[in-house]
Amino acid sequence: MSKAYVHGYHHRENMRLQDQASTLVELLHSDTSYPAGSLVLEAGCGVGAQTVTLARSSPRALITSIDISRSSLLEAKRKILSAGLTNIQFQQADISNLPSGQPSRP
Repeated sequence: MSKAYVHGYHHRENMRLQDQASTLVELLHSDTSYPAGSLVLEAGCGVGAQTVTLARSSPRALITSIDISRSSLLEAKRKILSAGLTNIQFQQADISNLPSGQPSRP
């Protein structure tokens, strides 16, 4: 069984995910907000399309966003930096084999 993302990790797929996220953000996250001090795991963050929304709506929660793709994580980090958000940490990992440990609090 291959662990590769079925759609691949290409610029075209990145754009598709961005379009999908902007269409669904209100439906999926209009009322998503985590309380201060929460530790949130975003598994399979991809290019960070939903990460920015989660981070903005929960500025005092620490969100750990993981993805198996290094290139997707780099794009997600770029989005977070350009948005000026600081409550996200990224980690390259496979959701079927997560590293042990707990994220550090800001």
